[in-house]
Amino acid sequence: MGDDSEWMKLPMDQKCEHKIWKARLNGYEEALKLFQRIKDEKSPEWGKYLGLIKKFVTDSNAVAQLKGLEAALAFIENAHVAGKTTGEVVSGVVGKVFNQPKARAKELGTDICLMYIEIEKAEVVQDELIKGLDNKNPKIVVTCIETLRKALCEFGSKIVTLKSVVKVLPKQFESREKAVRDEARLLAVEIYRWIRDALRTPLQNINSVQLKELEEEWVKLPTAAPKQTRFLRSQQDLKTKFEQQQADGGDEADGDDDDEAEAAQVDPYELLEAVEILSKLPKDFYEKIEAKKWQERKEALEAVEALIKNPNIYIYIYSYMIFFFLKVVPTILEKFKEKKPQVVLALQEAIDAVFRTTTLQNISEDVLSVMDNKNPSIKQQASLFLARSFRHCTPSTLPKSVLKPFCAAFLKQVNDSAPEVRDAAFEALGMAMKVVGEKAVNPFLTDVDKLKLDKIKECADKVELVGTKGGGGGGEKKAKPAAKAPPPVEAPAKPSGPPKKAPLAKAAGPPKKGKPASAPSAKSKKAPDTKEIVETELSPEVCEEKAAAVLPASCMQLLDSSNWKERLASMEEFQKAVEQMDTSEMPCQALVKMLAKKPGWKETNFQVMQMKLHIVGLIAQKGSFSKTSALVVLDGLVDKIGDVKCGSNAKEALTVIGVACSLPWTAEQVVSMAFAQKNPKNQAETLNWLANAMKEFGFAGINVKAFINNVKTALGATNPAVRTSAIALLGVMYLYMGAPLRMFFEDEKPALLSQIDAEFEKMQGQSPPAPIRGSKKAGADEEGDAAEEEEVDSGAGDSMDLLPRTDISDKITLDMVSKISDKNWKIRKEGLDEVAAVISEAKFIQANIGELPMALKGRLSDSNKLLVQQALNILQQIATAMGPSLKQHVKNMGIPVITFLGDSKANVRAAALSTLNAWVEQTGMKEWLEGEDLSEELKKENPFLRQELLGWLAEKLPTLRTVPTDLMLCVPHLYTCLEDRSGDVRKKAQDALPSFMMHLGYEKMIKAAGKLKPASKDQVVGMLEKARAVMPAKPAVPVKAAASKPASSAPAAKPASAPARNQSPSEDFSEPEPKPDTKKAKPAGPAAKKRESMELKVKGEKDNAKQNRLSRGTPNSEMVY
Repeated sequence: MGDDSEWMKLPMDQKCEHKIWKARLNGYEEALKLFQRIKDEKSPEWGKYLGLIKKFVTDSNAVAQLKGLEAALAFIENAHVAGKTTGEVVSGVVGKVFNQPKARAKELGTDICLMYIEIEKAEVVQDELIKGLDNKNPKIVVTCIETLRKALCEFGSKIVTLKSVVKVLPKQFESREKAVRDEARLLAVEIYRWIRDALRTPLQNINSVQLKELEEEWVKLPTAAPKQTRFLRSQQDLKTKFEQQQADGGDEADGDDDDEAEAAQVDPYELLEAVEILSKLPKDFYEKIEAKKWQERKEALEAVEALIKNPNIYIYIYSYMIFFFLKVVPTILEKFKEKKPQVVLALQEAIDAVFRTTTLQNISEDVLSVMDNKNPSIKQQASLFLARSFRHCTPSTLPKSVLKPFCAAFLKQVNDSAPEVRDAAFEALGMAMKVVGEKAVNPFLTDVDKLKLDKIKECADKVELVGTKGGGGGGEKKAKPAAKAPPPVEAPAKPSGPPKKAPLAKAAGPPKKGKPASAPSAKSKKAPDTKEIVETELSPEVCEEKAAAVLPASCMQLLDSSNWKERLASMEEFQKAVEQMDTSEMPCQALVKMLAKKPGWKETNFQVMQMKLHIVGLIAQKGSFSKTSALVVLDGLVDKIGDVKCGSNAKEALTVIGVACSLPWTAEQVVSMAFAQKNPKNQAETLNWLANAMKEFGFAGINVKAFINNVKTALGATNPAVRTSAIALLGVMYLYMGAPLRMFFEDEKPALLSQIDAEFEKMQGQSPPAPIRGSKKAGADEEGDAAEEEEVDSGAGDSMDLLPRTDISDKITLDMVSKISDKNWKIRKEGLDEVAAVISEAKFIQANIGELPMALKGRLSDSNKLLVQQALNILQQIATAMGPSLKQHVKNMGIPVITFLGDSKANVRAAALSTLNAWVEQTGMKEWLEGEDLSEELKKENPFLRQELLGWLAEKLPTLRTVPTDLMLCVPHLYTCLEDRSGDVRKKAQDALPSFMMHLGYEKMIKAAGKLKPASKDQVVGMLEKARAVMPAKPAVPVKAAASKPASSAPAAKPASAPARNQSPSEDFSEPEPKPDTKKAKPAGPAAKKRESMELKVKGEKDNAKQNRLSRGTPNSEMVY
């Protein structure tokens, strides 16, 4: 009892290290209660126990160890700093827990490993478990394999790296312990669930009996791809989605097919170790391969074949070996003049194999050189080879620059005298059209007649691309099926009476009061939710039968009369019948096909044509008008859009079709048809209609990239009216997209670019008008509320979200990454130049950039300062190109830039500061202020770093409304800087004091100063008193915009400071940068709202409006992400 009374008085941490096991047990129990009680994962209390957690799990007493394991699990689950203990704790679990006889101990050890994976430490856990497989104790080996299996089952193959596991798996099948072999078999079955047949190759050399058993187990597995059931802390959005699917039951079956397919598609060679075979070639290989005697050449090839025929060997090919392959291409192409089928087949297989080791860019010159060959067999086989190669491409790997010369060569071959050459060219063009889309290929086919164009399209329709079910088209992503059908949207209101020629498109009416103008948010890349009407195409006979049932007999008889007056009378009867027809009984497709009946859209009498176009609008407005019906009439409407007498009717009909079928789809079809013609008047008027339609419908769902391509075509037109209309359309698009739109046209001629800039200048300071058409505005009130909430949540990222972004991950090749890390600085520079070119060409990129982050991080510490500066410039490029998605790269690529604020060279410091500002402009400040990164940088005794970083913080902090609590970690180092030997550092620290105090408060700052030495404390407190007097006020939180002012809502550029309700984290830390010539956030209070409304209406009061805008927060057009 005396001993007990001694240790019971000790503090908890000393109990945990006591020599008496009961003391340790008591300490672990107290620790468990404490860990469960601390609510803040970033509490400094956690740091006190970092060194003890390994002792918790490796306790020599079995009873105490069980409680220690429970405490360790609670620590790992709740502590922000738990990741720092991963290696030592998992190593302790493997060595001291997995060998325990108690099942509970093993279970807790496994849970600890899985929890470390959940907190993003999968790689370290996996390494320790694989090390455990070499342990001599079979119990440890069995439990390590079991833990790996559970990790794979719960987290999936994207989190658990299978290459290292598969590498050691065959060895476990050779174990003398049956328990090890059985557990290895279960692991192999689990791995097969995730990667399927890719596992067969690595396991082909295990015992045949074991392999047979595995085959039997594999056959029993369900064919459906497995899904991740446990998620990392960074995957909470996926966790929520998964839980929702579980709750919805059957909806899970409709999940992400694309993700499942991706999980199943694993290259078996990725699971194998690379083997270098060049040193194993015979010494006389290079002499024999060029020998005059064919027998010697054959011997050399047989020697190579013997080395590579074993599927376990994954050839490590040096650059000169690839160069050798590329040299073979022209030879193979020339050999296609051979007429023996078996030779041609072998040549096809050889050149296809070469293509898989390189890219089209590398071999394009060789292939193009034989496209004009006199031998038809060579031309045919070259085209067929390209067709097969295109099949394995994507729109990003088959860019315009590569496709253009090939298309030019194919167009010559479609007119070749040899039918086999023509057919091969058609097949290649069809394949290209299927891969990149009809719109991307059409500009190259302007001189192709309709017959040949139909042949190309027919070939495209027959194609089934690699990795698609039934062949995807146009290089576009498949739309994932919705989990639930969207609710039906109210139909446009019918006019009160049957007006004879009333304006058609006004049926939707103005937006209801109290609802803001719809603004495209992060979700608005999709078209507005409408219940799409799907309709199969009807035969002419069925259409006539259906039309005859609802139209007067005299009307049907006179539709194709040779007398225009009779046709006009027929149209009047037709219109009257449509106006009186019930919506549910209206056969829209049949009616529009009757209107298209001869003379159809070639009608020569303008009165008849006007009425015909008007009737099209009535049908689209009143009936259940499908895209199938729209395609019947769109060509005719586009043909008449430039007509002086019929153009306005055609535009009205197009607008109503836009309401019925959605503007994005309608506009895409119309613009494509207009530019397939050669009538400049039609092209110009189409662009004018589109510009007006965008204002009326809003920008939601618009395919920005497609329209930009069409606008570029229009800007290159010879007709000035087309160019003028294109520039006007760009002005409207600028209202929604802002400055990023200009980046797409930087390669235009200076004279044209100045005209575009002038148009953009006109739009400066204007807000897009509120949409008055489309199902979203005409829908139910709750949809308006949803749009309102979307506006709040989406923050400042919306205009950037409208931009089409390119996935450049496949362009960041291993070769490029290896160049960036090369020993030779010139090669490193070449690699960086290639990266810069890829980003520059893509303009706007997705967040996935492959292995580039680690490679660039390495160059930031390059001994060559020029390369450091170049790496910083590339990081600036990435910031501009990636936009708001950049946030996920702040910790691994952004934070290291801060270190270079301390560089001895002024130009490097300037480049680092510029890079830092470029990143913050896109990400906001939140990610930079969280954690210990900034405090660690300030801790470094580098005068340059301290003065630059403090100056930067003094500039940024006053612009923020709130900051993370981690900013407090910087205060001790800020006080140290106040007494720094460098006068510049002291000055910057004093300048930063008010900004820190503004967020942390005077009381906290004084309390932190209490920990200083007396002499330092007095000096710092005096400075704090002075800073208190000049402390800036926090930026005001803007009130939610008045819902009753729809016209003042800017879809493309909402205020960076969004409403306080449902505020997104990025908004809290975005930095406003006021400019006098841009729109402001809406003011608070009824009087202020009224004044804002008046400013929008009365354009003349520019000076007052400007002053008001300057006094109210972030400008609309200055987007901060």
